[in-house]
Amino acid sequence: MDYKIIAKNTFPEMKLHLFKIAFLIFSLLVSLASCKKEVIVEEYLRCGNNLALGQDGNLIIAGYNTSSSKGYEGTLILADKSNGDTLWSHKYGDTYADAFFNVQKSHQGGYIATGFSNKSSTGSPAMWVVITDVNGTQIKSLKFGGSSYSQGFSVVPHTNADSGYLVAGYIQSSASSDRDIYLVRIDNSGTQLWDKRIGSKSKAASDTVNDAAFSIITAPDGGYFLTGSLKGYTGGGGKVFLMKVSSTGDSLWTKTYDYGVGYSLTLTKDLGIAIGGSLQNTTNQNIFILKTDTAGNVLWNETYGGSGYEYGASMVETSDGGFAITGITSSEGAGYEDIYLIRTNAAGVKLWGKSYGGSNVDQGYGLLQMSEDEGFCITGLSNSGGSYIYLNRTDKDGNELWFKNIK
Repeated sequence: MDYKIIAKNTFPEMKLHLFKIAFLIFSLLVSLASCKKEVIVEEYLRCGNNLALGQDGNLIIAGYNTSSSKGYEGTLILADKSNGDTLWSHKYGDTYADAFFNVQKSHQGGYIATGFSNKSSTGSPAMWVVITDVNGTQIKSLKFGGSSYSQGFSVVPHTNADSGYLVAGYIQSSASSDRDIYLVRIDNSGTQLWDKRIGSKSKAASDTVNDAAFSIITAPDGGYFLTGSLKGYTGGGGKVFLMKVSSTGDSLWTKTYDYGVGYSLTLTKDLGIAIGGSLQNTTNQNIFILKTDTAGNVLWNETYGGSGYEYGASMVETSDGGFAITGITSSEGAGYEDIYLIRTNAAGVKLWGKSYGGSNVDQGYGLLQMSEDEGFCITGLSNSGGSYIYLNRTDKDGNELWFKNIK
């Protein structure tokens, strides 16, 4: 495949669209729609979307990279937790556009990642699951959703005796139809056991309603909790939600909150639920963390923002019972956009915020707190001086100890 020049600001719009409306594929395909042999601009060509602890305690990054022969490829990287050096890196996918949004340890001792795979410019992504061994060698590459448009944003290991996994994302029958939450249950080998569609119906033939799940966790009493965005129409965004589903994927109840998207979900130490993400209105966008009980009733709700644009992606509960969330800020830092890390106490009150990055656009998407020193690691993208997968490590107060730009 040959390439055209990707114009500046094409991909930042794509990345923000991914997390505002949550569907990277359509903007990405626009970027690749006309493939002529020219120079690839070194911006927005690679990104780390998710960060987890690897089987050996190092850092596993899921995202996408770019090659001259295959275009955008799903990427997994194992990095040394002490200095960020790459221990191994693998690319996966077909010949047009592929990306990972989430990675977890597999039951068999390797990794399972989900995202989308697309073979052409026609804009028909498939929910994609790749299972690897401990060294990242592909064992299975699986697609779900049939002829519909679908993507996977989160995968959680099933903890019952039958093991396997549940993958969450969205499905859409056609570009003009409603978009629904999509759940796919698979066994350890990747064989589909069942799938479920959960969604709202549009009120007008001229519009569509968009529902999607971005994060899924196991409920302590069985079943699962989901968050994402519900009832987002073409002309306006949807609402943050918390949904409880049964172990067979049936919706049991749903609570909705403010307009925005829930990107991150965690069961807290006191058996509450915390949701992190971005709130959106007509004039501004802010980071939020919302704490509920296990019935979805709000315990507290905090927003964080400055004079510019803030966006929240990955959130973790910290070792002291507080929270940390990473994302993007245009209010602070050295560049047009910078990676942002906020630390709060257990009530969501902001303790501090730190920005990282260079003079161009830098964005944070994946976050971990490290147990040995209570510091943090963040992955995302950097366009300062090129196009890189970004990885850093901070101390517990957010002071950066090192960073790596990975190609």
